[in-house]
This record gives sequence, structure tokens and C-alpha cells, in this order.
Amino acid sequence: MKRLFLAITLLALTASAVKAEDFGLWSEAGIQQNLGVRGLSAELGYDIRLNNHVKGVTRRSFNVGLNYSLTRNLKVGATYAYIYSFSKGECENKYGTDDDGNTDYSQWKGYNYTQSFWRNKHRFIGYLKGDIDLGRFNLSLRERYQHTVFQSTKTTKEKYRYNTIYDEDDNVSYELKSGYPELEEDGKRSKVRDYIRQKVELTYNIRHCPINPDVSVEMENNLHNSFHIDEMRYVAGAVWKVTKQIHLGLHYRFHKGEGDDDDSNMHAIEFSLKFKNPFWRAKK
Repeated sequence: MKRLFLAITLLALTASAVKAEDFGLWSEAGIQQNLGVRGLSAELGYDIRLNNHVKGVTRRSFNVGLNYSLTRNLKVGATYAYIYSFSKGECENKYGTDDDGNTDYSQWKGYNYTQSFWRNKHRFIGYLKGDIDLGRFNLSLRERYQHTVFQSTKTTKEKYRYNTIYDEDDNVSYELKSGYPELEEDGKRSKVRDYIRQKVELTYNIRHCPINPDVSVEMENNLHNSFHIDEMRYVAGAVWKVTKQIHLGLHYRFHKGEGDDDDSNMHAIEFSLKFKNPFWRAKK
């Protein structure tokens, strides 16, 4: 058991050396409770993410949802999630123009820096999931519709402009112009994003072992861009059933592309803790 978790950790640490823009540490805790009606359950969850190479918290979210098992191998569900997310600062170089009004990249004028900011998101999710047992393997497919509302917010934009100075040897240096930097309010408008997320997952049930390893691949299809695949997510790890009610998870994640969240082109280690039916047992 310990060897398997150690192997997953070593895999994740090794993979983090692969070229990516960021590395994160994610954690999630949740409760899944049967509601007394056969096949119907509710979920509550809270997660926190440290991105930017684990330098600070970049997301907190709370979710609540309902799940219903149509058959033994087919489930539907709906979830609402409140997300408070961080967007890091961005720098944009500014250039002069030529006689035709086109950008001349040889004429560097300065740059604009948009300060980092936090914003609220409201996410609504509906999904359909089916699975099939293949011996000790279980193969599942989940189709998920995701509608996210980004609330408007404000930040500050800093403008820096420079004079170009040439010395007698034609060496170039730059001097900040008088009156700069300029500061101005930069409003971030509200917006909406819609995605279809398709996830294929393979789980293996090890005989006489409480740990089940799993791998999955997920794609995000942008409904505002002709179903374009904006992001791919690759996950490998395991879930340890400490008891029937307490499940611990450890996973390595690699996200490639630019999807709905600020978690693109990154590696992450994810820890999860789930309590199943902590208040009363599921109805048989």
C-alpha cells in the first residue's frame, strides 16, 4: 500500500520536471450522503488550490449537487459551484507604427502592466455518466455540460513609456518619460463560458487491497468556438478506501491548453478526502 502511494508521488515529482508553465498543489474535501430514496444522493465539497509554483492560493470553491442512479451503470447529476479565483498580472509591450500605420516591432515604446485580481464565478453543471465492468477493470465515460458566469470586477493598469537614447556608439538605452507610470482603472467585464467536458476513466480493483489505481483523459470542448478542444487533462493516481465511509485520494494531473479555468499548461499534485454516508447508511 505504502509502496503504491510512494510510486505515485515519485511519478508526479518526476513529471513536474517536464516543460510546463506552472506547478500546483490542490486539495479537496467532500461529503456524499444518501438521501433515503433509492439511488438519490447529495454532495457537498470544498477545494483550495495553490498554483503559481505553489506560491499562494489561487482558487477557493464550494459546491453542492445531487446525483441519481438511473440504473446500476448509469448516473445523472447536477451541481452548483461558487468559485473565487485569482488571475495573475499580465504585461503587454507597446510599439510604435510605421508610415502605413502598421506595428513596427523595432520601435519599442514601453509596456502596460495589468495588476493581478480576484473575481467571483458561478458554475452550473449537468452530467451523464455510464460505466462497465471488464473483469477487475472498470471503464467509465462521463459527458458534462458546464456553464460558468464570470462576474465583473476591477483592477489597476500601470502604463510605462520610455524615451529611446542612443550614445555615440549607437548603443541603445531607455529613460522613463516624465509623468509615468500612469495608473488607470481597468474594468473586467462579466462574461459567460460554455463547455462540454468528456472524460474517459479506467479503474483497477486490486484483489484483497483497499487501494484502487486509476487513469483518465478529459477534453474541454468550447461551445463558443465550434466545439474546439481548448484543453486536455491527463490524470493518474489512486484512491485508498480507509474504511467504507472514508476515502483518500492522491493524483498527479497534467493540463495542456487553455480551458475555462486558470489551470492551463501545468502540473499539479491533488489530495482528496471524501466521507461517504457519514450521517446514515445507504438504503439497500
